[in-house]
Parts: sequence; C-alpha cells; structure tokens
Amino acid sequence: MMEVMTVQSFVVAGDWWFENMLLNIRTPLLIHIFNWITLLGNAGVIMVLAAIALFFLYTKRYKAYAVGLVITLVGAAATDYAMKTLIERARPNGLIPSIIETTFSFPSGHATAAMALYGFAAYILCALFPARKPFIVATAVLVIGIIGFSRLYLGLHFPSDVIAGYTLGGLWLLIGVESVRRMHNGLADSRGE
Repeated sequence: MMEVMTVQSFVVAGDWWFENMLLNIRTPLLIHIFNWITLLGNAGVIMVLAAIALFFLYTKRYKAYAVGLVITLVGAAATDYAMKTLIERARPNGLIPSIIETTFSFPSGHATAAMALYGFAAYILCALFPARKPFIVATAVLVIGIIGFSRLYLGLHFPSDVIAGYTLGGLWLLIGVESVRRMHNGLADSRGE
C-alpha cells in the first residue's frame, strides 16, 4: 500500500533533510562566526537597537515612523510568543545545537524579529533616502537572510521555523508600514493638503 504524503509530512521530511545536510558542512570556525551573527536577531539586541531608533525617530517629523515601528515590533513579538506557546514544537535534536535554547522552535523568534526590525528600518531609510533604495533593500535582505540562516546552521531551528518567522515578521512589517501610511494621510487631510 502506498503511503499518502501530507503537507505536514513533506515539511517535516524537508526540515530533517536540510538539518542533516547542514551537519555535514559545520566547522568550528563557521559555528563561531554564526554564533556572532545570530546575536543580531537576539531579543536583547533587537530591544537595544529599537530603543536607539525610537529615540531618534520620536520627533514631530518622524513620530509616525516611531509608532509604526512599535506596532511592528510589539505585534511580531506577541504573536511569536503566542504561536510558540500554542504549537510547542521541539527544537531540532541534531548532533550540534551549538547553543542551548529553552523556548519552543516554531516560529523562529530571531527570524521574526529580524524581519520586523531590519525590514522596518529599511522602509524608513528608503523613505528618507530614496536614491539609495537598491543598496538599502539589498543590505536589509542580506542581514535578514543571514540571521535566519545562522539559526539553521547552528542547529537551533528547522527551515519551516525560519520561513514561518519571516512570514510572521513580514505580516507585522506590512501592518506597521500601513499604519505609517494612514498616519501620514490623516496628517495631510487635517492640513487640507
């Protein structure tokens, strides 16, 4: 009898295949490098960078961006926490998790936070410096991508965790951007523009 391949079993099989593939290319040097890279998505680092950004944004001219950033980050963090609590997916138990994590795996909080913070930062910078948009977007994509890959390389997440984190962070990024747009439109309407 032929076994029916469900979407869930396909995802799980793909996750395990990818983790085993990465086990074959792990080196002590790359583990060390990716341990530093993964810090860019750490909750403490994200909070410090967000606080610095909010300090500079919270002027009359950039208040809408500050509000959008808060909506993006708080929404992403709260939803990530709720999903981890509800789903309770165990982390990979491969040969090398190089860091011990005590939270659940799905979705990746690092990927969620990276997409939310660095994506929103790219949005702000593109609005302020439109001539540099290609460079800003490419840099943000690189930073967000390498943070997600670091979680995979270090054996701390499955690919589906990272993809879900990017999706969740991207959803809140869109909500934050839309809130900025609405605030700007409301401000323009109140001025009669």
